[in-house]
Amino acid sequence: MSDKAEELAKQLLEKTESGKLLWTFVPEAISGGDWLESEKFRTDLDDGFSFFIRRRVNGDNKILDFELSQSGRVVLSAQSRNNVPIGPATRKLLEIRRDFISPYDKEKLAEPVDEPVLARFRLFSDLFHAARKSAMSGDQTIEKVQQLLERLG
Repeated sequence: MSDKAEELAKQLLEKTESGKLLWTFVPEAISGGDWLESEKFRTDLDDGFSFFIRRRVNGDNKILDFELSQSGRVVLSAQSRNNVPIGPATRKLLEIRRDFISPYDKEKLAEPVDEPVLARFRLFSDLFHAARKSAMSGDQTIEKVQQLLERLG
């Protein structure tokens, strides 16, 4: 399933960057929990198909949700996060809080990162930023506010 999500996300990114797809901001209430910031964008295709990309943030932790729906029914969803779990060797070193780390321990700190997980996060992140840019390109909020303030004198 995730391969399909990534394939679709790549196509959406390409179409968005070339200006063929327009995205809109989707207001949503933050439902408490640990997430301090949440932004969601949507693009609609024919036949009731819609894509959503959402980013939730709390400090350095980010989750990106990708979703395809048809007439309000979720058909495909995928998620990626930037906080890749650390391995037991690194966790043990951090728990010990050593002032001195031997060369042997330094090698354990550099644990391999799962490349497909990182690639998916980067893809979803690129799509999120392209969707945000698309949604903001038509936003005249700043100009409207400036005009209103000028009218006040």
